[in-house]
Amino acid sequence: MTAKNIPFLLLLAACIAATLFIFQPGYMNTDAVDQLGQGRSGLFNDWHPPVMSWTWGLLDRIAPGPLGMFLLQVVLFWSGWGMLVSLVSARLLNRSLYLLIGFFPPVFMLLSAVIKDVLMMAVFLFGFALILHSQQRRSLSLFLAGLVFLAYGMLTRHNAVPAALPLFLYAGWAFTNMKSAVVGRFAPFWRVVLSGGTFFTVLLLLGNIWSASLIKIKAYPFQQVMVHDLTGISLKLKTDLLPEYLASSEQPSMKDLRHIYQTRSVKNLYWPDFTAIHFKILYEPEQVQDLTNIWIKTVVEHPRAYLDHRARVFAATMGISVSKACGPYYYEETIYKPKGYYYSDGNYFSASLVTDRLFALVEPLRESPLYWNWVYIFFSLTLFVLSLFLVLRKRANANAVVALSFSASGTLYGLAYFFAATACDFRLVLWNVAVTLASSLLLLHSKKQKTDP
Repeated sequence: MTAKNIPFLLLLAACIAATLFIFQPGYMNTDAVDQLGQGRSGLFNDWHPPVMSWTWGLLDRIAPGPLGMFLLQVVLFWSGWGMLVSLVSARLLNRSLYLLIGFFPPVFMLLSAVIKDVLMMAVFLFGFALILHSQQRRSLSLFLAGLVFLAYGMLTRHNAVPAALPLFLYAGWAFTNMKSAVVGRFAPFWRVVLSGGTFFTVLLLLGNIWSASLIKIKAYPFQQVMVHDLTGISLKLKTDLLPEYLASSEQPSMKDLRHIYQTRSVKNLYWPDFTAIHFKILYEPEQVQDLTNIWIKTVVEHPRAYLDHRARVFAATMGISVSKACGPYYYEETIYKPKGYYYSDGNYFSASLVTDRLFALVEPLRESPLYWNWVYIFFSLTLFVLSLFLVLRKRANANAVVALSFSASGTLYGLAYFFAATACDFRLVLWNVAVTLASSLLLLHSKKQKTDP
C-alpha cells in the first residue's frame, strides 16, 4: 500500500461504516429467519442453499442474529466494488467518484437485507475483483482466493450457476495469460475454455458434494416450479393435471386453482393468507419423482401451453406486464424498519431518524424505471452485445473483455428466470444491477490507447 492510496481507502472505510450505521443489524425476511434457524440447529434442508445457513451458523456464534452475516455482505460488496473501480482508473478523483456509485439506490437500499441475493452479488463481485487484481499483480494466491469466492458464490442461490460460468471462463483466460513470458501474447482460445471450464466443473462438483454433505432434510426446491407450471397449464387447458397428493387438505377445484394462482409468485399456491386450500411441500422421494414424471409428460405433450405460461411468468417477474414494482426493498411499517432491534416475538422496530428519512427520500423512486426489473436484463444483454463487438473488432483494451464477462454473466442469469422464476421481487435482478454498473464503467474506460497491445 502506498501513501497515495490512503485517501481512497479511507473513503472506502467510510462507505462501509455508513452502510453499517444506517442499516444495522440488517433485515431478515422469512427466508432469512429460516436460514438462520437452520444455521443454529444444524438441521439443514435444501429449500434454500445450505451453505449460507452453515456460514451464518458460524457467524452467529460471534455476532448473534443478523449482524454477522450483514457485516460480511457489506464488507464484501464495498471491498469488491472498491477493488474494481481502482482497476478502472488510477486517478484519485475518478476512483472516488466511481466508488460512490455504490450508493445507487437499487443496490444500496437492498444492502440492508440479509438475504441470499445480496450475498451472491457481494461474493461474486469480491471474487471476480480478486481475479482481476491477480492479473495485475501476477499473484497466484490472489487468483486462488478469487476462485474460492466464485465457487462459494455458486452455492448461495440455486440459479447462481449460469451467472458463474462466464466469470470462470474469464478466470481461465486470466490464468493462462498470467505467466505469459511475453506481455501482450495471449493463450489460444481453446486453452482458455479448457482452463476456465475445468475450474468451473471441478469447483461446482466439489461445492455440490459439500452442500450435499450438509443437507439433513431433502426439500426438493424445484417442485415449486413444477407445481406452478402444472397449475398454469391446467388453467390454460381447463383440465386439472395436478396429482391429488399435492393437496394440503381439501382437493382444489378449478375455481380454487384460479383463486390461488398468480403468474408473478408461487406464494399463494403454498402459503395463501385468504383460504385454507393450498398445496403442501413434498418430502417423499417417490412422490417427487412421480410429480417430476407428470411435469415432464405435460410439458412434452403441451409445449405451447407450457411456453405460454412461462412467458407470462417471465413477463410478470420482469415487471413487463405489471405496473407496480414488486418488493423494490424491504420497508413496511408492520414488518420492518431497517435499523431495527428484535423483540422476543420476532418483530422489528426502528430507532433511527436517519434511516426513516432515507427511506422516505427513496420512496418516490420505487415506481420509477430505476426499479423496473426488465431494464437491468435489457442492459445486461445490450452491454454484452456491445462488449462482444468491441472485443471481436479489437477496438478496445482489456476492460472490454472484463465487461464482456460481467455482462454475459448477467445475461445468462437473467434469462434463466424464464424457466425457473418463482417470485417477482426486485432482489432477483440485483446481480444484473451490479453487472450493469460494472460493465458500463468498464466500457467507459475501454478505449484502446496507442500503447495497448
